[in-house]
This record gives sequence, C-alpha cells and structure tokens, in this order.
Amino acid sequence: MSDDSEPSDGVSVSMSLSGEYNEVMSKLRIDTTGADILEPLLADAEAVLEAVEQLDGGTRSVVAEQLTDESSLSDDADAVVTLLQVLERYELVHLDGNTWKPGARLRE
Repeated sequence: MSDDSEPSDGVSVSMSLSGEYNEVMSKLRIDTTGADILEPLLADAEAVLEAVEQLDGGTRSVVAEQLTDESSLSDDADAVVTLLQVLERYELVHLDGNTWKPGARLRE
C-alpha cells in the first residue's frame, strides 16, 4: 500500500534479517526432517503401485516377488498386504478375489 492509495483488504508483510550468513540461513532453512523419515515408506508404496500396474493385478505373493531387494517389502507377502490395504483406502488399488488390481485413482 502506498501513501497515495486507498487501504486495501489485503495483508502485506515485510521482514528483514541481518547478521552472520550462517545465522540468517538457519532462520530461512526449511525443516525437511519429516519428509526424510517418510522417504522409505513412500519408496515402498511407489514400488508396490508400479508392480500392481505392470502386472495389471496380482496376488500378494506375485506382487512381493516383483519388488527389488532395495524394498523393505521384497519377498514379504504379509507386509505387502498391509501396505496394499492402506493403498486401498485411497482407491489406488482394490482387491478382486485374491488379486490386487489397480484402483480407480490409478486409472484416471
């Protein structure tokens, strides 16, 4: 807002930081600790979704066999089912008999 204009309903904020470079940068740093913690989970979820999509559906054992050794779920069919059940809540996969298939959200 300038001195010549009418007040607006918007909000304006300005801030100034001064000091040692490292101190200023520490104030501006974004804490990504939470995202780092979830990275292995997100990688496993992505791997499971990719396996289900590539197979166009598969049993828990078949999906588990498709996972690479880098996945904490590889060759652990029970752990795969647990993750698939979570993904099912988000309509990313669905269970048809004993076959996990891509869900409605993946087919969009």
